[in-house]
Amino acid sequence: MSILIKCGRLIDGKGGDPLENASILVEGQKISAVGRSMELKVPPETRVIDLPNSTVLPGMIDAHTHLMQQFGEDPNEKYPQPELYEMLKSVRNMRWDIRCGITTIRNPGERSWRAIPIRHGIERGIIPGPRILTGIRGIRPTHGWGQNAFGFDGVESLRKAIRENVEAGADLIKIYVSGSHFAGNGTKCYMTPEEIHVCTDEAHQVGLPVVVHCHGGTGVKQCVEAGVKTIEHLTMMTEEDIELFLKHGTTLVATFNPYFHESTLAGRTPEIAAKVIEAQENMRRIFPKAFKSGIKFTVGTDSTHGNFVFELEMLVQMGLSPMQAILTCTRQAAETLGILEYTGTLEPGKWADIIGVPENPLENISRLRNVNFVMKAGVHFDLSSL
Repeated sequence: MSILIKCGRLIDGKGGDPLENASILVEGQKISAVGRSMELKVPPETRVIDLPNSTVLPGMIDAHTHLMQQFGEDPNEKYPQPELYEMLKSVRNMRWDIRCGITTIRNPGERSWRAIPIRHGIERGIIPGPRILTGIRGIRPTHGWGQNAFGFDGVESLRKAIRENVEAGADLIKIYVSGSHFAGNGTKCYMTPEEIHVCTDEAHQVGLPVVVHCHGGTGVKQCVEAGVKTIEHLTMMTEEDIELFLKHGTTLVATFNPYFHESTLAGRTPEIAAKVIEAQENMRRIFPKAFKSGIKFTVGTDSTHGNFVFELEMLVQMGLSPMQAILTCTRQAAETLGILEYTGTLEPGKWADIIGVPENPLENISRLRNVNFVMKAGVHFDLSSL
């Protein structure tokens, strides 16, 4: 049966002005028509969902999160945790995400293969949640950093690890090149240029992108020149890095929640707090320059499930308009994930990934916190049950 979604205002994710008194016709998993309500031809017996005062827009995309973690959770819980417990947490986290209007997530890596059955369970409708693109097991040198990664050394060891990830069903390959800015080693590079190149070469052989955990330092140039798709976090980005990104078409995936959320400094030692503040100051200084430069960028929560809109609020604080912030987590995010052909905008032929909010988020981006309608690939979620 066809579904007609009627709304007061429609933001299609392509950057143009909102369309007033609009409707979206959905047939199966896909959008078949978008336009003014009075102009659409509607098949007989079409089910109508009337959202007369709501703003409708594409489902949001969290480009960097982790299924089994929740930033700021009980610090006494050590990671990794028992397998069944982590799986149960994933179900909770996926419910939070879909309830908040996230219809797609990219899960760069976990310390296991467990993201595969979770992805499968969501695809089969066993548990509710966003669609998942996942990198499975993170890859790092043995002396490097990465709680979601395993250590591998030398080009042949890395090549084998990547092939094992591909065989297991990975959608992407994640490598940990730097340490953590929280740990004070965020600008150290733990991989050799040869090791970085074998990772990109092996992944690109089978058409998979490489995404990189890196906060700054010499590893940035090595990764960009090796052809990685994205660099995550990059809290210590420099003007020189911006020029590299522009030259090579690399994408920045910013993650504001772990560095700016009100809980970030709670319980930190003075040494760690100083590192966090250093990252905050650099991001406030350099990211607005990066965004204005024309580099490709998007955002992710880094496992702060339920608080995705904070990422958009930070973008607005850094000078973006609400419309630009919305495009960051819709069209730009879909392009980053390689799925713009299917989602990220509301137009015929794309998946019916559609959300609604009662008020106009172009007046206040925080209004995206109050999602009242979620559809993913034509499936309408009952938010009261999530």
